[in-house]
Amino acid sequence: MKFICDDNLGKLAKWLRTLGYDTLFSRTISDSQLLSKALNEDRVILTRDTKLVELKVASKYLLIESDKPLEQLKQVKKEFNLETSEEKLFTRCLVCNTPLNSIEKEKIKDKAPPYVYETQENFVFCSKCEKIFWSGTHVQKMTERLKESQIIA
Repeated sequence: MKFICDDNLGKLAKWLRTLGYDTLFSRTISDSQLLSKALNEDRVILTRDTKLVELKVASKYLLIESDKPLEQLKQVKKEFNLETSEEKLFTRCLVCNTPLNSIEKEKIKDKAPPYVYETQENFVFCSKCEKIFWSGTHVQKMTERLKESQIIA
């Protein structure tokens, strides 16, 4: 399942990407561009905009009720019966949505902070925005939040 979030749902988009779901988001996308992209790419529209829903152009949409990102994520998970697992976590770039690829530690020596390079063994790379990611404390904290919210087991 693929999603597109309106310009009010950037944090939800990030959480969906964290779970491994293909989720588009742009702060500058117009309603017509959002609708067109959703239709052309078979994406579910996630929105807080009741006027957008009233247009009835797209049949796949969800009006998000809460203004709290993890509550929004729970609503999407429940509505679409999304499968969530730790294995799928952090498999997409949180910045640009591209699937991440493993990269050999030696190849990122000059790109990672020295302490990170010394203390981490596994790295992933985004081929589009060229960012490097590793499993630091932020990964542990986000995973804990997902578990506490009962989004993952």
